[in-house]
This record gives sequence, structure tokens and C-alpha cells, in this order.
Amino acid sequence: MALTKADIVAGLKQLGVEPGMVIMVHSALASFGEVEGGADTVIDALLEAVGTEGTLVMPAMGGAPIFDVNETRSNVGEITDRFWRRPDVTRSIHPTHSAAGKGPLVDQILAGHLDQSTAIGPESPWGRVAQLDNGYILFLGCDQDRNTLLHAAEDIVNGAYLNTYRRDYYDADRRVQTLTMERFPGPHRDFIQLDSLFLKKGAMQVSKIGKAVCRLMKAGKILKLTVKALQKDPAAVLCDNPHCVDCVIQRAAIKRDRLAREDFELSALVDDVYPPERLSTALWDIQAEGISTLEISPRFAEVLRQAGPQALAAAADDIHRAGCTVAVWPCAIPWDASAEAQATAFNAACDEAAPFSPRFLKLSPWLAPDASLSAALDRAIPALQALCDLAAQRDVTILLENHPAAIWRNKDTSATVLKGVGNPRLRLAFEPAHFAQVGEHPFLGAWNHGKLKSHTAQLAVSDGCGRPGWPAQTLPGRGQGEVKELISILRCRSFDGLLTLRAGTDFTFTEAARAFWHLLDTM
Repeated sequence: MALTKADIVAGLKQLGVEPGMVIMVHSALASFGEVEGGADTVIDALLEAVGTEGTLVMPAMGGAPIFDVNETRSNVGEITDRFWRRPDVTRSIHPTHSAAGKGPLVDQILAGHLDQSTAIGPESPWGRVAQLDNGYILFLGCDQDRNTLLHAAEDIVNGAYLNTYRRDYYDADRRVQTLTMERFPGPHRDFIQLDSLFLKKGAMQVSKIGKAVCRLMKAGKILKLTVKALQKDPAAVLCDNPHCVDCVIQRAAIKRDRLAREDFELSALVDDVYPPERLSTALWDIQAEGISTLEISPRFAEVLRQAGPQALAAAADDIHRAGCTVAVWPCAIPWDASAEAQATAFNAACDEAAPFSPRFLKLSPWLAPDASLSAALDRAIPALQALCDLAAQRDVTILLENHPAAIWRNKDTSATVLKGVGNPRLRLAFEPAHFAQVGEHPFLGAWNHGKLKSHTAQLAVSDGCGRPGWPAQTLPGRGQGEVKELISILRCRSFDGLLTLRAGTDFTFTEAARAFWHLLDTM
């Protein structure tokens, strides 16, 4: 049987709707099943339920290119479109979030919305309903996915992923105006997950009217609960689906905002993510972590080198168009060759890196067995001094990365080289996993007692073990690299160099990034 007005009024009363309430209603007519008289019957039932002392408000949002308060159809359901067209109903002029209402408080609720800098903030119709002790949100056959009020919570906490948006509308004199709105919400939210929270906290009642599952919520209470959730977790209303493009982009914005408050610069090796031929995909995954600073590995550089100058230029263009920069470029030095050959190799690396404009050139390790380490150190210092002179001419800084088989393999040899060269153009890329692999304590030993603090320009966020039988590479914080301690002390020193995420043989870049964010969360 078709629902009657009396049926709907009875259902509203059972749900908790009372005379005198101020109610913002979101609805889906089809959810009721058959309704005698259709949308108008639902509207009449709502008006009867709140009484003449109550105020009924509905969204009246329009999707037309230019919003016209007198013509633009509401695109949020048949009930809302029928409601605003009634002669005794007031509809607000707003290009994206028009609302309509009837009752003693309608002017108070709708007034001045167009003058606000944001569309759905505390002074929007939704926000004003939430300010009232008797203000409620009512869903008729729809769920939290339609809860416009919850965008006000994002506005209140100034969510990092909110945007600036512009939309045209006709003013009262039929002139086209443009409204610029700050902190405008994006397309996808996971408000549905808040349903259980609202029930648990006693902020929502649920019952059926006909076939429609209906929710009555205390507007101020659910707004406060959502603000609290967002203050605890800025991504609280985003989904965790890794293939939801909207939420991946918005989570990246949250991470960028968090990194902007740090002194260090988070970076990533491009081909730790995907091989060179999948550069665009790699950039997507890197930027999903809020990262825009890159390091090019020797393998990646060799692929580009073999492909020729046009490939180098094209890769640079792709990186720059994506909003990324290259901070570190590899430089293979023939350490056993003459000084002239070393200079030629260095200048060639500078030339091929020119389209990317890196700040650092990372030198290949000078490999030497223990037996010849002392003699190699004596040769390395003047060779590096000569390269520093070239670096000054090319306006780049050289990075040495400690390596288990290199001359600069432990805290003592690294310090000997860096102090022996004594040039600010030579800096250390501190690799904690490599210090751990040679049996040293990266933080307690190499950092605190290795005299390497002032020379460090890059910290690899990588971990590993030096104990036999334990993994040489691990996720950050899962080895003997004391990575958490290193990051923490660098933050204490307002370290403005690079922290670089690295994938491993047994774990991906994304897993390494997840481990890094966990470490940061626990500091």
C-alpha cells in the first residue's frame, strides 16, 4: 500500500521529530516506496511534524553553469526541488550550496550566506542549524554520504586538502556575479564510516518510514564529534582505498601540509618505486606521500643516458610538469684513473644533469679492501679536493654516501675524509643501514661520536642489521640503524637537508613510506 501523509507524520514522530524543531532535511523520495501524492505529501508531513513554531530547511543546490535562484533546478532530490518552488518558501542565492526554508527562523538561517568566504562553514545554513539547541539533521532514505553539515567540520579545522573554488550566479538584478569560496570540499568523502560513531555517542536515532531508513541527528553534537575526529586524524573522513584517486590526492595534501611544518625536506629515489619507463606512475606514487623532491639513481641515469639527450630532456620536462624537482644526481667517478679523467667524468655528469638542475651530485663509492685502506685514504683526499673546486665552478654540492665496501665505510674513515678535504662543497649522505652493516651504532656511535653531524646533508631513511643471520635491509625502525633516533635528533637541530625514503629488496617504497610516517607519528 502507498504511504499516506498520516503514515509519514507518525513515522517522523516515532523517530523523534517534535514541534518547534529546526530541521535540515536530506531526502530520497524513491526510498519510501510508493507515496500517495509523491514529494508534496512528504513535504506536508514534515511541515506538520515540526508545526508552525518549527522551521523546515532543505538543500536546494543547483548544477546549472550559472545559478539562478528563480530557475535552477535542485539537483539533490525531487522533494527538495518541489519544496523550494512553493510560494511561501524562501530560497537563498548561493551558486553551489543554495538552501530553502520555511518557518520563523528561516531568515536567520539563510541570511548572509553569500557573504561568507566559505560555502559550508559555521555561518552557512547548515552551520547555523548546528548552532541551535533544537537544530537537527534529518535523513529520509539516505545516508551519511549526503551529510553536507560534515563539510563544516572540515572548514572549522581548515582541512589541508580543501581548495579554492569559483562559481557564477545571477544576483537579484539578474547580473552575472562570480563567488570565490575558500576551503571548498572535494568530491569524495567517507562520511559513511561516522554512522556508527554517531549511534554510539547517542547523537542519532534510526528507524524506518515505509521502506526508507531514516536518521535524525542532533546537528551540533554530530558536528562536534566530527571536528574532534578530524583534530585527532586529519584524514578521518577520507577513505583508505588505495585506488580512490580523490582520497589519494587529498591524503597527499595532508602529508604535504605536515611536511611544510618540518625543516627537513622529504625525498625519494624515483626507480625505487617503478623502473624508468614508468616514470609517470612512479611520480604518482611518490606524490601520494606528499613528496615532490627526487633523487635519480645511477641505474635511472644510465637508462636516460643510453636513450640520449632528448630522453633526458623529456624526463626533466615530465618531472617539472608534475611539480617535482630533482635534488640529487649520480656521478660515477673513475677513482683509479687520472685526475683529468676524474674531472672529465664530473663535468660530464654536470652536463647531463643540467636539464634537472640538481643541488647535489652524489659520487660513486671508492671501493678498497682493508689492506689498502690507508693508502686509498691518502689518495682520496686530494682527489676530492680537486672535485670540490669543480663543484664550486658548477655551483653544486658533492655528496659522499658511506658504503660498507668504500673507503668512507665507517664513522672514522668518513670523518677522516670529510675533515681532510675541509670544503663546504663536500657533504655526507648518512646511510644508517650501511653503518649498521659494518657493525657500528649509527646514532650512538657514528652520529654522536663520529664527528659527522656538521657534515650531514642527507639522511637515508633506511634500516638494516649487521648481526650475522639478521636481514641486511629492513623497514625503517625495524633494524639496528637507529633511524628513529637519528630523525628525532635532526629535528631537534632544525635540520634543513634531505631525508630520503628508500625501498628494499623485500619491501616496496610505499611500505617504507608507511613505516616512516609511523616513526614520525611516534615522535
